Amino acid sequence: MEQEDRKPTNIMGISLLHKCNFNCDHCGYIYIGDAEDHIIKPGYKLTWKQVATAIKDCGRVDGAYWNMNYTGGEPTLWEENGKTFVDLLIETAKGGQSPSYNTNGSYFYDYEKTREFFFKYLENTDVPLGTFISMDKFHKNYDQEKGRAQSLDNLVRLMEEIPEDKKSLLKHHVVIIVTKDPDSSLPDEMKKYYGDFGITFGDFPIMPIGKAKEYKGEFPDAPEFKMPSGKESGGPGVVVLVGEDYYSGNKKVGKLGQLLDLYQVK
Repeated sequence: MEQEDRKPTNIMGISLLHKCNFNCDHCGYIYIGDAEDHIIKPGYKLTWKQVATAIKDCGRVDGAYWNMNYTGGEPTLWEENGKTFVDLLIETAKGGQSPSYNTNGSYFYDYEKTREFFFKYLENTDVPLGTFISMDKFHKNYDQEKGRAQSLDNLVRLMEEIPEDKKSLLKHHVVIIVTKDPDSSLPDEMKKYYGDFGITFGDFPIMPIGKAKEYKGEFPDAPEFKMPSGKESGGPGVVVLVGEDYYSGNKKVGKLGQLLDLYQVK
């Protein structure tokens, strides 16, 4: 399938809403670059119109194929006038871009909700969807004794029901926040168990931002990440949408509806 072979050339991070149903000790929580001030306040939420404008913005940039990655708070809590978060993901795919999102996985504790979410997505598009679940020793979203998680169990069950020709469209990846402690990752047996069902795992260093600043002396060296350069489209490879503004790093660089101004027109 051609859609699966396309690799994003640019990334747009979309800070969707302030609300979260967790209160994790290590949460970095929506900082832009090295900014110290929390720029997203209680009550903040993007509207359907704002997100639709961002999708159209991406479609106007020649040479760019965008991974539009939704974060929160917890993005699965978003809703507006009968529309829910999965509708935003479908709209992103229909707009010609690649959707993904970061979640604490709590939405997937209920199997029927899990099934409805993913089946609705697959019934409306053939664009791959990336689900990144935060799960680590700071969270309370898995059974540390058994090395199992209700959300992952439900994703395994889901994949057994997905038609064979659709399974490759869903990518489930667990993001593990780790410290300098070599035992701070998830148990190897847990990774192997879910890995046999196609769920992948990756360690990510705890960062000295937000509430995580309290973990002084526990920050491991951050790995180097290769981010899109934006050379295909002539502008920054990564931007973040917060409200009506686009950021590159900690610098405000443009306005919603005017993303094309940041890129050369071919």
